[in-house]
Amino acid sequence: MANKNTKQKTFESKKSKSIFQKGIKYLAIALPLLFISPILITIGFKALDKSNNYLILILGCILAILTIGLVTQAFRIILNALFAK
Repeated sequence: MANKNTKQKTFESKKSKSIFQKGIKYLAIALPLLFISPILITIGFKALDKSNNYLILILGCILAILTIGLVTQAFRIILNALFAK
C-alpha cells in the first residue's frame, strides 16, 4: 500500500503554477464581462427601437467578442499549465 503521507502535487514547478494563476486571472476578468455584455446588447436593441442609437449595441457586441476571446485564452493557458511536459 502507498504511504498515506505522500501527497500528489498538481504542479511540478513554480512556472506551471504561475501560468495557472495567470489563466485564473483571465477568467476573473472575463466573469463580469459575461454578465455585462448581454445586458449591453439588450439595452442596445431597446435603444435602437427608440432612437436609432447604435452606440450601445456596438459596444455590447464588441465586449461579447472580447469576452469569448478572453475565456478561450484563459482555458488555453490553464490547460497548458495543467498538462505541461
